[in-house]
Amino acid sequence: MIQKYLILIDEQSQSAGLERIKSTLRNEGIDLVYKEYNPQNFQKRENRNVFFDKDSFTQELGSLRYFKQLDSIVCDYNLIKDVVNGFEIIKIVKGINPAYKKQIILYSANIDDVIGNIINIGDFEVKRNNIRELIKCNIDFIKREGYESTVISHIKKEKPFSFEEELIKWFYSRKDDEFNGLFPKYQGKKFEEIAKCLETDSQDSIEFRKELIEQIIAYLSTINGLPDAV
Repeated sequence: MIQKYLILIDEQSQSAGLERIKSTLRNEGIDLVYKEYNPQNFQKRENRNVFFDKDSFTQELGSLRYFKQLDSIVCDYNLIKDVVNGFEIIKIVKGINPAYKKQIILYSANIDDVIGNIINIGDFEVKRNNIRELIKCNIDFIKREGYESTVISHIKKEKPFSFEEELIKWFYSRKDDEFNGLFPKYQGKKFEEIAKCLETDSQDSIEFRKELIEQIIAYLSTINGLPDAV
């Protein structure tokens, strides 16, 4: 049975719906592993004001064993009024899992108003940044009452294969392993460090990609009895 992973963020428990989704997918050979997050559990008070504790939420997500292997991210838009909404949550999730390429599902009972609410907040700069974030986050806006069938279709749909994304997931799955002398520059580094590096477009990330390609070609040449590539 194929295993798939999902997280759902809502201030109301969706366990009944998630179990229905899990049961449907099980009949099709998919074992859905899911985790619910209630944003109310991440509130904090300062000077009588209520805030969303982004750091605590980020830490909680990061500790989830399969966070970097997610197949679906689902979120309600109307979470805690005047504290945090679903779009703000999605930006946080996307920020700490930039390798996630599938659409993120955002549902609401008043979904027709959501996009307008997002892009019409604040001054010109805020609106422009929100539009950019909307594009970057790749959101699928759906009605709340229809989210179960959408999630099922979303889970069943295979995303386009990405060598780089697969490599990052593989490094995270073996995060405590360390590099040996084959890569002298990276000797002693844990695979998790390399995965985080690959998620960026830094010079170190580019250099590692090049070195990895050279090592793969050299290895393939050796086992095939061919001279090393120049």
